[in-house]
This record gives sequence, structure tokens and C-alpha cells, in this order.
Amino acid sequence: IKSKIIINFLKLIEKTVYNYSTAVITIDQLFYNKIVNRFKNKAKLHIIPNFVDAELYKKTDEDSLPVEFQKKSNVFRIMYAGNIGYAQDWQPFLLLANHFKNNKNIEFVIIGEGILKNDLENEVRNKKFENVSIFPYQSRNLMPQINTSADLHFIFMNPKYDDQGFPSKVYSIMACSKPLLVISKKNASLNNFLKDKNCSIIIEEQDTKLKTEELILGLMSLIDNSNLLFEMGANGRKVIESNYSKEIVVKQYLNLVESI
Repeated sequence: IKSKIIINFLKLIEKTVYNYSTAVITIDQLFYNKIVNRFKNKAKLHIIPNFVDAELYKKTDEDSLPVEFQKKSNVFRIMYAGNIGYAQDWQPFLLLANHFKNNKNIEFVIIGEGILKNDLENEVRNKKFENVSIFPYQSRNLMPQINTSADLHFIFMNPKYDDQGFPSKVYSIMACSKPLLVISKKNASLNNFLKDKNCSIIIEEQDTKLKTEELILGLMSLIDNSNLLFEMGANGRKVIESNYSKEIVVKQYLNLVESI
């Protein structure tokens, strides 16, 4: 949308909705900072994060997994589960997969749907990446076991969209006690959330070649370090239990409603 008339009209609608609401909730401090000046009464704006069902995502028995998700003991599995679209940066992933193309002890698993799924499948097929498997979305009840089957999860944010959203899958990954390999630029919401949690490696570099090199180094530092993987995963689970469980966040909503 480039029409100034339409843009100004949408901004007017936005401000009207905000200011005629009794309360407005945003999930993150950075989002709060972005919209707070659009309120006449700034006290109407509150921060309440998203949550995850921590009990659902407790570490579970991997033996109950479907055959296609069962992992060999000597294989290091790197996983992404979610939307396969423009919000993710797939070029570094393809370069990373290509780098480890001939390493049979490393596999990449992608689960999801989205506008770029066919393109990604074609790239994997054309480049003969036998180390990459792509699956459709799976049952929610299976996701705890599937998440747990991975040694490491990745989230590579497209820099164009990095500061416009927050991938809530990060909560379920942390709830499964699994570490993350992340591309997210400085001051973006995902980076801001993870930077002090000690459960991830975050790549802030924006140049494709340089950030791919950092990804390779980051991955190599974790592959043979089971103690560090366990420690990072445990740190993530602890953060979820302390601040982002369903019970804790729902209580914040209830407190807000009661105060109103």
C-alpha cells in the first residue's frame, strides 16, 4: 500500500481502536515502545507475553514417535517446525545444508506448510540434499516428542520482517528443553527475548556469506558438546517454568481484567 490517503486512514482507524479500548495488550517491550505514543492515555497499554502449555511439552518418550521421526543414535538432528514463508530466511539454511551435504551424521528436518514450501522442496531436490527431510504439519500431541527428537532447533529470521513479529514456536522449543540456533538482528524482538536466557546461539550478522560462516561455526561448537546442549536446553525450560507457563500468563490476564 503506497497511497498516503489509505495509509493515513488506516492509521486513524488504528488510533481510534486503541484509544476507545479499555485496555490494550502487547506481548513484548519492543512492541510496546513502538505503539505507546499512539495512546492519549498510555496507562491503557499493557505487556503480557504469550505462553506455552509447559506440561504438554515436558520431555517425553521418543520411542512412541512415528518411524519417519525416529533418529539414529549417531546422528545430530537440526529441526525447524512452523510456517515456511517469507518471514524466515531460507538462503542461509540452504547454504548450511550444502556445507554438511556429505556428512551422514548430520540431518536437517523441516516440518510445516507455507507459501515457500514448494520452492524449498524444489531446491532440496535439485541440489540433491539427502540430509534434508521436509514433512507437513504434524499432530499437536506428537510435537513434544518430535521436538525432543532434535538435538537443536533453528529459527532464521528474514531481516525484512525480523522486527515485525515474534515466532511463538520459541516457547515450545524451550519448554522441550532444547537449545536454539537463531538468526535475528540486534534490537529485534526475538533477539531481545533470547539474548540473556543462555539457551541459544544468536547470529546478528546480516551479510549472507558471513552469517552462514557464523552458523557453521556455531553448529560445530555444539555438535560434539552434549553437556553444553543439555545446559542450554535446561536453561530454556527453567525460563518457561518461571515466566511463560500457561498458568503464570493467564494469571496476568485475570489480574488485568479484575483491575478493570
